[in-house]
Amino acid sequence: MYIVRQYDVNTGNLVLEHNYPRRRTEPESVIVDVNAVLQDLTSEQLRVGAWLNVLGYVRDAATPNPSFSSSQLNSQQFNGAPEIGTAPVRVTPRPVHIDAVMVFPAGAIALGEYERILGNALDLDRRMRITG
Repeated sequence: MYIVRQYDVNTGNLVLEHNYPRRRTEPESVIVDVNAVLQDLTSEQLRVGAWLNVLGYVRDAATPNPSFSSSQLNSQQFNGAPEIGTAPVRVTPRPVHIDAVMVFPAGAIALGEYERILGNALDLDRRMRITG
């Protein structure tokens, strides 16, 4: 579940985010290509601040999308290559890019309860990795 931060009409891409776990920096974004499901979306679902659930195929943002040439991103912008210079080498994370097959509103949510359950699931996953 993510909140809409931006919708680019020219590319058919939504920029979604959810600042969980809380960070002092900008939350990581998810880029969602909604061209395949655009006819099923309402303007309310595309507005900034709307909470959405998205089902789709995750791909590397630098990999061209074979289906929708209008939604291809500039691969140089998200190349994720290490920055080399006088500073230590730092790898820039690549954003997640999703080709949506279904987008639907999250509805009335109790955000605190959702984040508590998500935190419990992450904690359980972390414990399973340690013992497994």
